[in-house]
Amino acid sequence: MDLRQSRKGVGKSMKRLGICVILVLLFALTTLAQSGIDAKGVATGKTVLWFYGTEITVLIESDFNVEGSLEIDGRTIPFTASGTAFGEGVGDSAALTLDVWLLMEAVGTTEDGESISIRGGMAGSSADADVSGGALGSATGPFFLVVTLGSNSYRAQGTADGSASGEFVIPDDPLTMQMEGIGTYTLVGELVADNGPQDDEATESAYLAYLPWDPESWPSELFGRLLALLDGLPCEPNAKPEGEPADV
Repeated sequence: MDLRQSRKGVGKSMKRLGICVILVLLFALTTLAQSGIDAKGVATGKTVLWFYGTEITVLIESDFNVEGSLEIDGRTIPFTASGTAFGEGVGDSAALTLDVWLLMEAVGTTEDGESISIRGGMAGSSADADVSGGALGSATGPFFLVVTLGSNSYRAQGTADGSASGEFVIPDDPLTMQMEGIGTYTLVGELVADNGPQDDEATESAYLAYLPWDPESWPSELFGRLLALLDGLPCEPNAKPEGEPADV
């Protein structure tokens, strides 16, 4: 074999190697991107506010509609769902800060008519909450959801971006102030196949190990309700005692 033939052989080998590397990279990228959630939600309802000097405690209760798509095994699955979103928040009216913790639960269908349910929570912090101007501000934070599609279940985790505003109305409770308005959210994250709780006698939620939060960062009672909701138990908004601030 002369030098020219040898170079041709090396060139063919390098070409094959290059093609193999490209195929491996494409396969890896496809694998990483094959499961995810991309959705937008709209919540309309009321926010009740208690004031203690500049300290604010809020109670949020709203109807929740969400639409978007799931990416599962290379398939794009559009869906719509509706339900409720509710939670609590604490802030400072002088510093314009507000920390919010929300639970959400919605049921609906995919574009092909398959049933879907979504339940879980999100948390976020706002640095532009001008409640005197009717703005609860914009916030970013992690979310964690259990998504059930037909008979299959998935854990969804990622980043939620949201903003909310409204106008003051005559309050149901004269010791509070009340706003009615709208909040919008985007949810972008990953999906992981989930087998759900395995031990009916377990004293601790199976989802506790997967949550993106320190449990101490949530109001204790609301965090307990989040775990119950993730485990599939019914969860409805509770009115806080009149004038009672959030327990954090």
